[in-house]
Amino acid sequence: MVRIYALMAILHVIVGGVWTGWTVFMAALIVPAARDGRFDADALSWLTGRFARFSQLAPAIMLLTGGYMASQGIVPDAPLSSLRGQLVVTMVGLWFVLSALSNAASRRLVAGVGSDGVEPAARDSAMVFYVAGGVALALLLVGGWL
Repeated sequence: MVRIYALMAILHVIVGGVWTGWTVFMAALIVPAARDGRFDADALSWLTGRFARFSQLAPAIMLLTGGYMASQGIVPDAPLSSLRGQLVVTMVGLWFVLSALSNAASRRLVAGVGSDGVEPAARDSAMVFYVAGGVALALLLVGGWL
């Protein structure tokens, strides 16, 4: 039983770390570089497509692993009655927001590259990526408190 819990916790932290890190990487480096014309359409579409695919898979993994950990008693019966429970509820909400933002940003960027070109597409999707990056950083902060 402890081994399964440990595996779930490790998988949860790895997937969460990769997803949040990749989101910040896209917001801080890839989108600004694309906006400045440092990427061609194929490279940007490939990278963003991989990010989008991972951003679709990661929430399912996070839900399964986090749900398992919650079922093992990491969250009290009344989650809002303790700081730990409040942090878990906050993280769940932030994961949903990050999922929506990362998928919306990726779709907007890939669709824009095909119709408008790299620089306009990057400018158009930049704000959504920046907000997603901020949410990802907030998740890391809340996770650190947890």
